[in-house]
Parts: sequence; C-alpha cells; structure tokens
Amino acid sequence: MIFGFFRKLIKYYIDKLIHWMRMIKFDLELESQIKKYHSSFEKKEEPKVIQTGKFGEDGWSISIGDVNDEDTQN
Repeated sequence: MIFGFFRKLIKYYIDKLIHWMRMIKFDLELESQIKKYHSSFEKKEEPKVIQTGKFGEDGWSISIGDVNDEDTQN
C-alpha cells in the first residue's frame, strides 16, 4: 500500500517535470518564430554612393548614404 502511494507520487512528479520541459520547449520555439517574423520586416538598405565629378578634379565629392551636411551640398 505504501509502495503504491510512492509510485503514484513519483509518477505525478515525473509528469509535472515532462509538462514543464514541454512548456520550456514551446516557449523557446515561439520566441524563435517571433524573432524570424520580426526580422522579415527589417529592410537592409544598402548605402547610396553618389560621386560628382572625377577624382582629383575641382568640385569632386563623394557621399555615402543620405548625407545632408552643409559641407557636402553642391
């Protein structure tokens, strides 16, 4: 009779442990799915390279990306 009680008690805690491990696995999978979903919205824009004139000439300039500084305005 006491062995049956311990058997049920051990089975109960093993079931709880397995349930907890499944929930942890589910949380990790859900988190990775969310990260993939969010990364699909992120656009990786390449910087624009704008070169005016030829290298070495007066007025030659190069700008990378959206540069709106007063020094780089033509």
